Amino acid sequence: MNKRWHVIETKAKAERLARDEIAKLGLDAYLPEYQIERFNRRKRVTIINTLCHFPRYLFVEMDVARDTGRVLACRGVADILPGIPLSPQPVPAKDVLELRAAQAAHLFDDTDKARRLRGETVKNTLAATRKRLIGGRVRVTAGPFAGHRGDVEAVQSLERLTVLISLFGRPTEVNLETNQIEEIAA
Repeated sequence: MNKRWHVIETKAKAERLARDEIAKLGLDAYLPEYQIERFNRRKRVTIINTLCHFPRYLFVEMDVARDTGRVLACRGVADILPGIPLSPQPVPAKDVLELRAAQAAHLFDDTDKARRLRGETVKNTLAATRKRLIGGRVRVTAGPFAGHRGDVEAVQSLERLTVLISLFGRPTEVNLETNQIEEIAA
């Protein structure tokens, strides 16, 4: 038996139906999905939607000689890529396994739960860092400007920021790394 991964094109909005039908045949069908979270302000509830990564496509591990006809007969299935009149072409198993591992690790999800699992807390996201630091007072703790105090002007990334330090009586922009500063309580 020569089972390899293939891409199945489904009918519009029938990815889950096709996956379930193919799974009934005893074949391994994989539909890459991700979740997004949005807040409904009027109802004051958080809604989590599950979406398909590749709309109208899913992966199936099958033996082309034995399973092609059975898969094409499933409800929701339109074709096996690259499509008629060409014969089905396999996809590298490594790619499908990497997608599955990333989905299992919630790397594609945009939900509060997924961000916590990945270690992305409110404290260490770029938007939160900008909100917390811009306009705030800091003290330089390392480098040639150690001991100077200044105001944060911009945050380029989680590691880099621009600080206005008073040198020779006038404010001067200095680019520093976040490990070179400490926040001063206002």
